[in-house]
Amino acid sequence: MMSIDIRQVAAEDIDSIANLSEEGFRQFYQFDWQANAVALCEAVVAGRAFVAVAEAGDEIVGYCNLRAWPAGGWVDQIVVSGGMRRQGVGRALIEAVVREAAKRKFWKVSLITSEGDAGTRLFFERCGWEAVGVMKDEIKRGVNGILMSRIVDYRLHPNP
Repeated sequence: MMSIDIRQVAAEDIDSIANLSEEGFRQFYQFDWQANAVALCEAVVAGRAFVAVAEAGDEIVGYCNLRAWPAGGWVDQIVVSGGMRRQGVGRALIEAVVREAAKRKFWKVSLITSEGDAGTRLFFERCGWEAVGVMKDEIKRGVNGILMSRIVDYRLHPNP
């Protein structure tokens, strides 16, 4: 197994993030992949987000973001390149995001995954996330999403 390093995104990663976004999301969404990558990096610089990237050698093979949400942290995007799936990259990215959530004093992190994507849901469950509800996903209109959350630290809850 190849060694994977996790670090925060840098401006020189924009093209790699754009390519990964397109690979991971093109069948679901249509948007400007380059603009998405630029926006992620700008949010990091402004302190509004954290983006972890996974490197295998000199190649970025995945990324995951974290941003503030009124109920804790929120993961909008996680992508692992097709050839690197089932190699521990996704889990390493999720764990990096959870560590960052604790640093930012988020008591929990949440995300939405497609109701019809049992494999992704199982991945998150194996990483300690729980399904906590069903939500109408306004981006993929008509497709329900499963709201999943993972407790980071109950001691960080705003109403102890």
